[in-house]
Amino acid sequence: MENSIYKSMIAANQLLEKQSIISNNLANISTTGFKEKFIFAIQNHNVKNLYNSDKKITKEYYNLSPGILRYTGRNLDLFIKDDGWLTVKDTNGQEAYTKNGHLKINSKRKLTIQDNEVIGNNCNIIIPKNIILKILSNGVITSVKNKHKHIVETKIGSLKLVQLPSQDLIQNENGLFYLKKNNEINKKHTNTIKHSKKIRVQSGMLEESNVNASKNMIEMISNARQFEMQMKMISMCDQNAEYANQLININN
Repeated sequence: MENSIYKSMIAANQLLEKQSIISNNLANISTTGFKEKFIFAIQNHNVKNLYNSDKKITKEYYNLSPGILRYTGRNLDLFIKDDGWLTVKDTNGQEAYTKNGHLKINSKRKLTIQDNEVIGNNCNIIIPKNIILKILSNGVITSVKNKHKHIVETKIGSLKLVQLPSQDLIQNENGLFYLKKNNEINKKHTNTIKHSKKIRVQSGMLEESNVNASKNMIEMISNARQFEMQMKMISMCDQNAEYANQLININN
């Protein structure tokens, strides 16, 4: 009976963890470039004890399929195509990656995404004042000026665009993606990810969140029902134990 309660408690905890992730998905349904996250449990056949909580290993995975594209017409809005990622520096100075292409210029004239500084391709990007900015498909940033009826473009810098192995990505609480420890890149004895010339961007467009609202809502309702069932199982086992103790006391 104790084993039944124990297994129900483990199942209930896993359902609560799933609900937390689904709630986060739904909360970010309007967040630019957000990728929905899921978890699933797999059997750990190395563990012999059937009631050991380590019998099941929880794995995370991300739906990296593109979201719906929204036209904005803004020069600093970017859609990063295919498996490309923008590179930023988080608040701790660590390199991180995002699909959110909504760029802004801060007070120091640096490009930022959600207050995280955008990293350049072997350059420090500083945006001059009073210019028309243009970002080319290869990530090169130029200023456009009209001089004597001639359009003159001057290179300011270039975005660091990277191609990442999806199986080695992990998302932090800040919404940014990082590489897992002992990833494929580290195995190649490379300290940093190099800029990829294959990645292309398109300005004037943003990629919306790829969260499937109806699917997540169905999962949430299903998990809630399963959680309620596990709670009833625990309650029933507790009642049965109480009845058994009463019978033992009567017989004594």
